[in-house]
Amino acid sequence: MESTYFSIIVPIYNSEVFLKKCLDSIIMQSFTDYEVILIDDGSTDSSLKICKEYEKIDIRFKVFTKKNGGASSARNLGVENSNGKYLIFLDSDDFWVSDWLGKAQKKLIFEKDTEVLFLQTSKLKKNGELTKSAGYKFDVLNQTQLYEYISKQKKVSVSACLKVTKKSLFIDKELYFQESLLAEDIDWFFKLITNANFFSSLDYPVYCYRIRENSISRTADQKRLNDYTQILDKWFFYTNDNKKMDEKDKENFFNMLGYEYEILLANYYDYEKGVRINYKEKLEKLFVLLNYRSGKRSKLIKMIYNFLGFNFVCMVLNVYLNKLHYKKFK
Repeated sequence: MESTYFSIIVPIYNSEVFLKKCLDSIIMQSFTDYEVILIDDGSTDSSLKICKEYEKIDIRFKVFTKKNGGASSARNLGVENSNGKYLIFLDSDDFWVSDWLGKAQKKLIFEKDTEVLFLQTSKLKKNGELTKSAGYKFDVLNQTQLYEYISKQKKVSVSACLKVTKKSLFIDKELYFQESLLAEDIDWFFKLITNANFFSSLDYPVYCYRIRENSISRTADQKRLNDYTQILDKWFFYTNDNKKMDEKDKENFFNMLGYEYEILLANYYDYEKGVRINYKEKLEKLFVLLNYRSGKRSKLIKMIYNFLGFNFVCMVLNVYLNKLHYKKFK
């Protein structure tokens, strides 16, 4: 039974350096009808001690512990122990940049059909400055309208931390995160938008990512490449074989998958040669996704591929991605 408006779920693993900043950004909210569910995922540093300190001083904070199993299992445990009408995920090394919960609550009351609210994000540069807040800007859209809207944007916002999700939707449609899966937010995002009916966005700065070189999201190992490839493969066939989805929706869905495919190609040369060779054939088969993308970058990728081949495309994209990352976050 719902007893609070928002359930804020924070999975935690060895985050002692950043954790207080994260939790303080929750406490600063002037809107108070929320609970904070802290899931310590087997930390070996002082993270659990910090969590218990916050639990002592604020009754809205609840601490749960588990053996290390990854962010997905921690998030799922948080959902199972939540009592809110809406779910919000916050990673323990990130933080919120504004007093925004009250604005989100008003938006959700006014747009009562909304099941998923998209949030805006900034990133923290090495010099301590924040990048300009960015994200989607739209009022209530249905599923078809959302697919079309996203297909026209420069990026696909897959992160679970940039969504406020109605808990009844999450439970009814079993939108749990697949455990032991890397790049789990990509899979969850496509599951989310194929099950929700109405979406909206909050045009206000909310979330800040820290860029950490040793972050799991930046780790190049065979499992990550395998999981990423399987996710794209899974949703390609889901869309291609879906007789209930009309052709325009399919085109827009392939467009979104194509964006994630471009990101995967750009990271291809971060993997060791032996790993790359094992996945080259599978990845080349998915190149068809770029037929549904028409941006300048996508057109250039297709042109390079036609003249110089798959490996050269990936090398060029890798150089471009690393240069862009350095420029933005130095």
